[in-house]
Amino acid sequence: MSFEPKIIKANVFKDSRGYFSEILKDYGFAQINMSWSIGGTFRGIHAQRLMDKAMWIASGKAIVYAVNLDPSSILYGKVISETMEAGDGKVFFAPWWWGRGFLALEDTTVTYATTDVYRPEHEIGISYIGLKDIETDLEKIKAQLIVSEKDQKAQAIKTEGTEEALANWKRAGDDILRDRNEEQ
Repeated sequence: MSFEPKIIKANVFKDSRGYFSEILKDYGFAQINMSWSIGGTFRGIHAQRLMDKAMWIASGKAIVYAVNLDPSSILYGKVISETMEAGDGKVFFAPWWWGRGFLALEDTTVTYATTDVYRPEHEIGISYIGLKDIETDLEKIKAQLIVSEKDQKAQAIKTEGTEEALANWKRAGDDILRDRNEEQ
């Protein structure tokens, strides 16, 4: 398993009709989701325990982000991003302890494949505030920025108590994984 987000390059077969792409093979996904967003929408940064996620653009264009949410990691708070658009063959994969989100640069459909089903009790989110790479991108489209109430209320990564909450969240996920491995 990869410990950092990465771009998986899918095969794209183009002809006069358009294109066909085999997006993913052999990654053990349990659920596939899709969202449509108006240009200027920022979604995220969210993570769910034990839910690795692969994201690709079905239509439109977006900047996809991953943020390391593991305070015990030397990469804690690191942002990795990739500008992606429909038909580019890019799939953004990030392990479960990396929060994910995206900024729709135009009306955009994002498809997600996840390694577990959604469980609200396993979810955590942080604000983009204090994450300079993301703040810089959002500043460019400030006039048209749309952020959900839930995301507006999320704690910034540097807010007092956030690091401890993230450490407890990650530790609980590691405990679940350890228990599952012992059962096998």
